[in-house]
Amino acid sequence: MEKLLIVKQKSRYPIAIAALLLLLALGYLIKTLLFSNDIPERYLKPILVSQVSLPNVLKGIGTIEPTQRELLSAPLKGNINTLTIREGQAIKEGQVLAKLTNYELEQDIHNASYEQLNLESQVAIDKSNLAIKLSQIKVDLSKAKMALQQQALELNANKVLMEQGIISAIRFKQSEMLYKQSELEVNAKNGELSLFKEAFDQQLIALDNKVNIAKNKLSYLQRRQDQLTLTANFDGTVSQNLAKLGQAVTQGQSLFELIETDNLLAKIQVPQYSSTQLKIGQKADIVTPSGTIAAKVDYIDTVIRNGAINVFLVLNAPPPSWLRSSQAIEAHIYLEQSLVVQNIKKPNDFDNYSKWKVYEITPSSKAILTNINYKTTEQDTLSFNETLQSNYVLLLPADYATKNNFDLIGAFK
Repeated sequence: MEKLLIVKQKSRYPIAIAALLLLLALGYLIKTLLFSNDIPERYLKPILVSQVSLPNVLKGIGTIEPTQRELLSAPLKGNINTLTIREGQAIKEGQVLAKLTNYELEQDIHNASYEQLNLESQVAIDKSNLAIKLSQIKVDLSKAKMALQQQALELNANKVLMEQGIISAIRFKQSEMLYKQSELEVNAKNGELSLFKEAFDQQLIALDNKVNIAKNKLSYLQRRQDQLTLTANFDGTVSQNLAKLGQAVTQGQSLFELIETDNLLAKIQVPQYSSTQLKIGQKADIVTPSGTIAAKVDYIDTVIRNGAINVFLVLNAPPPSWLRSSQAIEAHIYLEQSLVVQNIKKPNDFDNYSKWKVYEITPSSKAILTNINYKTTEQDTLSFNETLQSNYVLLLPADYATKNNFDLIGAFK
């Protein structure tokens, strides 16, 4: 009996010890999961940075864009009575796009035309009256001059008669006074003629100005009416048609958007790290399904948008007939130097985290947090948008990247 009890007691000890060890392990695991911020060891292995020299051809994608756009608006309020184009239609310079009717303007033109005719008639009458008055003054002056000549002859004759004693001195004085009176009349008529000529010229100018004002008013209204016929200012395409036949429009209301097709350019996007390799005037090719077009770099927009910059290419020759605005294209820019891109191997669990942080490892095995961004270039490779100074990096999930720097003891063992 005693032997049986001893055996039972001995059999309970291993079970108790195993249970105790299990509880300790479970507690350690819970503590590790809940209270530990340690970085998993698999993320503390330095990753070698490899450098890849890319060909000297920089590729980008983008679209064909026009160099000139024009938004046609209604010059005056009115109704669209003629509409000759549709959206997407090719147009020629001078082609009529639409015509508008403005009934108020038509009435103003009719009234202005009537006023001009009436004014021209009145001005003609006024000019005729002025000419008659001028002629009358000239006639009166001629009569006064003839009377003066007659008085001069009579005065000379009376002077001879007075000296011969035929007439009295009083009679001679009377002749002399009549002569002086005729002389005053001639001078007065000359003054009147001079003053009237000045006034005559000014009145003619004033009358002509009245007619010119009426003509200018009518011409202005007619030009406004001509503006109601909308025409294309260049060869191109109707990119937007906002007008409808019979539509009532207000002054300044947008009707059409036109784009020029004779002068096109390519707007493409390339990675931002290539901006230092780009220069104005570099040769390029625009690649489309219909063919390849020679071009060159015209402008580099260095503003970074989503890790890329915009580059504008101009064509070396007039665009072919099959090239269209907004057409998607690929571009090859021929660089003077090859591009060097730094890559690392993508972690196996890369897709399990939405954000990762890059640490550079110094020669003294110190990990320093950086602000360098990465992007996926291939299925198992990441590349960096900026140049790394170290040959090794750490790539940590953002949740573990809580320190700006830390030591990697024995990282390269």
